[in-house]
Amino acid sequence: MLLGNYNDCKVLEELPQGFYVETEDGNDRVLLPKTKAPKDLNIGDKINLFIYLDNEARPIATTQKAKACANEFAVLRVKDVNDIGAFLDWGLDKDLILPYSNQLENEELQKNDTCVVRVFIDEKSGRLSSTEYLRKYFDRDVSELKEGMEVSLIAYDFQEERCIDFVINKRWTGRLYCDPVATGLHIGDFCNGYIHSINEESLITLSLSPIGFDALVDKHKEALLKALKDNNGFLPFSDNSSPEEIRKNFGMSKKGFKKLAGKLWKQGVVELSPEGIKLQKK
Repeated sequence: MLLGNYNDCKVLEELPQGFYVETEDGNDRVLLPKTKAPKDLNIGDKINLFIYLDNEARPIATTQKAKACANEFAVLRVKDVNDIGAFLDWGLDKDLILPYSNQLENEELQKNDTCVVRVFIDEKSGRLSSTEYLRKYFDRDVSELKEGMEVSLIAYDFQEERCIDFVINKRWTGRLYCDPVATGLHIGDFCNGYIHSINEESLITLSLSPIGFDALVDKHKEALLKALKDNNGFLPFSDNSSPEEIRKNFGMSKKGFKKLAGKLWKQGVVELSPEGIKLQKK
């Protein structure tokens, strides 16, 4: 049985409270409550179920979809807070605990806050838990990563006026040297980025724009021109636009947007003004 994960199971027995299922390895019988079972489920059927522990630390199965499995990174919302810690919404009836001892020292999580955590099985209690202390869980083998590679990022640590640390492809960590405010990003935000460099100690430096200006233009030029054509040749974005607006609408940094707009202006493709960017008439 894989606790905190999805298991292929076979239905063995039906009871008033639900179904007993057997995990694929044949070593465990687990209850699937009737309220979480498909209406057409029958004895002998095979079904994929998420298994976790109920309030009495008994394994229980569900068809609900967890937002993360054990040994994965996840971005989760704080559903409640009490004297034990924060309780996170991870898609199941039973919330995921984030104990105070596993919360970052420089923050005090409140209801509806977003946090980036690692889901794990606590060795002492055997229960599923989570932590905001992520660094020991990152993969140190970066041989699969190459400079210039596009990657998926989750922002998890902001260092004022200096840099942002990201989870890379839910497996590695890397750092973007920047003014954090100017990026328009917040804890738990997802975005795409690029591997800028990897040093001899396997430390990864990131970029939010393709490496090299030509790569930046190639990636975003057609998308910007299409957006202009779809909006009657005008978009209300300029130097006065916020980094958040630029990233939300174009998936790139404000610095990258300004470089691209400037390049298109020099080519005579667009006109620039404080009000926005306008497609030149041919």
